[in-house]
Amino acid sequence: MLIRRNHIHHNTMGIWLDWEAQGARITQNLLHDNDVPEGSIKLEGGMESQDIFIEVGHGPTLIDNNILLSRYGLRLATEGVAVVHNLILGSTTVVGAGTDWEVDGRSQRRYTPYHIRHRTEVAGMMTILHGDNRFYNNIFVQYYPVDNNESKESPYYQVVGNHVWDEYPTYDEWIARFDMDVEKPDMDKLAVPHFDHLPIWANGNAYLMGAKAWKKETDKFVDADTEVTVELVEKDGFYELETNIYEILGDYSNGIITSDILGKAFEPEQRFEERDESDIIFNVDFYGNHRGVSTIPGPLAK
Repeated sequence: MLIRRNHIHHNTMGIWLDWEAQGARITQNLLHDNDVPEGSIKLEGGMESQDIFIEVGHGPTLIDNNILLSRYGLRLATEGVAVVHNLILGSTTVVGAGTDWEVDGRSQRRYTPYHIRHRTEVAGMMTILHGDNRFYNNIFVQYYPVDNNESKESPYYQVVGNHVWDEYPTYDEWIARFDMDVEKPDMDKLAVPHFDHLPIWANGNAYLMGAKAWKKETDKFVDADTEVTVELVEKDGFYELETNIYEILGDYSNGIITSDILGKAFEPEQRFEERDESDIIFNVDFYGNHRGVSTIPGPLAK
């Protein structure tokens, strides 16, 4: 599935991909004002709002080169997602939650399908461990005020950034727990990591106006003090983004992301790649402009 070059706005759900979003790519879209209309009352049992919602899948699901301007940016009740070169003004919500069922008063693991790579036949069923997500070269802005005390598991969490993954391991931390070189591993000991979160990768992201970085991210740009301006202006039926973000970034740059860097989603063992299994090189931006041999964070090449 390819969702590309759409303008989605004043829509309470934005883009919602449920269950088997394996191989789906959301790219070069403009999303804004996707929230409950002011003055309306949310009915009990009604869905919450965000720009992009990925639910109970195993990946690989790719979100790249989008402009996401709503209060709630990403809702990731899933695993196996890559988020690359986006501008995100809203928070990441329902982290580590939203995937299990309450049955007879107990929380029960929910099994959902994954597929033979690049085909529709179901290869198996698996629970959601959460994690197995990648975040490269995005711009996160704490653009909206935080006016509640909701936890990161809530759909109303409002603090922007990758800090929501702080408790998740790096790949090296994760794989080291499995005693891969031990001839007779201790299965009781291994039971803990078997049910624990999958790893997170993050690098080259920019965090502005109080947006918070993943604590294990080594290469990042942080400016908590400079006020960010972002305005979407309509001119003769076309939209322009007026912002000082790129002045704030200055000469910060990072590398080009590729399918090899993103690797494989854990459960289906499928790469983040094109539908014909060729590599994706993220060297074009929101408009299709070429990025060159190095690049800056966000959906625009310059």
